[in-house]
Amino acid sequence: MALFRRSQKQKRDREKSKSIPVSIPLWTFRNYDGQQLLQDAIVARVDALARNIAKMELKSVRRQKDQIAVTDLTSDVARVLKHPNPHMTQYDFLYKIAAMYYTTNNVFIWPQYEDGKLVALWPINYQTFNVYRTDEGILIAQFYLSPFKLYTVPYSDVIHLRNHFFHDELYGDDNAPLNPVGELLNAQSQGIVKAIQSSAFIRGLLKAVQVLKDEDLKKAQEKFIADNLSARNNGGVIAIDGKFDYKDLESKPYVIDAETRKETENMVDSYFGTNEDFVQNRFKSEGYEAVYEGKLEPFAIMCTQAFTVKLFTEREQGLGNEVEANMSKLKYQPMTVVTKVIDTTKELGLFTRDEYREMLGYQPLGPERGGDEIMIATNNYESMSAATEGDESNE
Repeated sequence: MALFRRSQKQKRDREKSKSIPVSIPLWTFRNYDGQQLLQDAIVARVDALARNIAKMELKSVRRQKDQIAVTDLTSDVARVLKHPNPHMTQYDFLYKIAAMYYTTNNVFIWPQYEDGKLVALWPINYQTFNVYRTDEGILIAQFYLSPFKLYTVPYSDVIHLRNHFFHDELYGDDNAPLNPVGELLNAQSQGIVKAIQSSAFIRGLLKAVQVLKDEDLKKAQEKFIADNLSARNNGGVIAIDGKFDYKDLESKPYVIDAETRKETENMVDSYFGTNEDFVQNRFKSEGYEAVYEGKLEPFAIMCTQAFTVKLFTEREQGLGNEVEANMSKLKYQPMTVVTKVIDTTKELGLFTRDEYREMLGYQPLGPERGGDEIMIATNNYESMSAATEGDESNE
């Protein structure tokens, strides 16, 4: 498949790399043993983060000289951001890259071009992604999008999002620090299952007063169970003779101490920057605000910068083109919070009529119906008008 980019420099790099022998691999993705990440407490936190990140809106905008962003609805970038590839909606795409980001700490996305136009954005399976350096110092990425199709492109063409970017030159570190917590969660879950199974099967001890042969002891056990511990014993009374001594064992399901389990889950929350209310969808506005500021907004900033640099040339960026990853802080807040914001800002002239309507979940009116008018309280508007007239008369 022929690959094209708008940047002439990148096109020259690609053509140059075709004729240069590839050296030995420098960076092979270090796949962390993800089994520990499959624990319920860990999956729940990754899912909560991914679901809320998927609420973001990726859109192509052009910032004018007054820094007002005008949404682009017609370009190839705008179209692909809305529907990244034939298999994913924008929500699917954002959920996918967020889940990859937190489970592998590396997200690789290949922008596919045909005839110089962007046609798709493909998240790459991290297990197939390798980076090589040619003799000319150009970094080359190789990966599979399907089991039988190998792609080779300049690494500079790939969008690479990194988490825990501490040590390696290219890759974010793996989730090895989470391994002890994952093992602890696994041990707790397995311990509960094994203890319940044991307590469910061992009901009592039947002790023979005299020495019996093994086969006689087995027959006595089976007869005792059939006569006394089966559903046929409606009366619930156990009858034994002097040959045996029966001791009942109290059957109690074993449950991990609540504080122990909670402490373990707090360790997971500390690692992912979440909290229990956020994960269980019972957060109040303060709890959501904390996760938004600490995790969701940084992810949006990262996407804005990475997608802008890779999908627009330097000239296009100079003209104000950028990809905006927008997540409204109010759009998913309770109505009481939204109305409080409106009441607080109504006299400041900060928002237009359509912006207020968006906060309340209504469709915009549009400029032709006054949707772009700045809304301001009437009494404040009158005082501002009087002040303006006074200034004009003094002049």
